[in-house]
Amino acid sequence: MVGGCCRNLLGEAEELVKSAAERPDDEPPWGGSWFLMQRGMAELELGDGRRAVALLGQGPSGLPEPYRRDRAWFGTCLARAHAIAGEAGAAAETALGVAPDAVAVNTYAIRELRKVVRLLDRMRAPGARDIEEALSMSA
Repeated sequence: MVGGCCRNLLGEAEELVKSAAERPDDEPPWGGSWFLMQRGMAELELGDGRRAVALLGQGPSGLPEPYRRDRAWFGTCLARAHAIAGEAGAAAETALGVAPDAVAVNTYAIRELRKVVRLLDRMRAPGARDIEEALSMSA
């Protein structure tokens, strides 16, 4: 029930974003990517790892280079979404890719990476120790 309401409201928001896009002078170049990532975050919180992966996977690369903190955050959330979806290898690879930026500029992302480590440990999947090592080496 909550998931359905959330998805309906996100659908309405998406329509508003599309309407705003009719005035491209007012929209930042990463606007569409940002909305996809927000939808992905909602799916992550609703526990749907596969939907979250599909949405979050489209976003961080669309952020400009100076948005390092945001890219670290959304990349870290993508890693957790992969883990929730049961995609341990993709979770570890994504987490390792964003760990240096997370440590450098985003303490919230570090906490999220530790959630990925715990999920991988529960899955008895390789990669958890590599993530922990990347977090400690980057510190």
